[in-house]
Amino acid sequence: MLARLAPAAALLVLLSACAGMSEVTQVDKHTYSVTNSAGARWLTWVELKNQTLQRADEYCQSINSKLVKPKITSNSATGLTPKRATVTFECTAVEPKDNGNGKTQQ
Repeated sequence: MLARLAPAAALLVLLSACAGMSEVTQVDKHTYSVTNSAGARWLTWVELKNQTLQRADEYCQSINSKLVKPKITSNSATGLTPKRATVTFECTAVEPKDNGNGKTQQ
């Protein structure tokens, strides 16, 4: 019985090892990239892409910027192949708002 389960357990371990969010990496002066792999997690494509896009937005906010020009790509995996989504994006400085009296607020 255990011998029959061994291949499935090994596959699960391999898929789990591939799961997770990468670090945000700078690919150009103002362009960044982040990749999210589902591994053995049961995520829909929408969930996977939204998590990756959210991480990109959080990164931009952490450097007092806003997310612009996100480009989402995926490996279009089906079946047991792990899903992977990559967001390539830019962060631009947040412009101070003019509140009408000549003063700006952040």
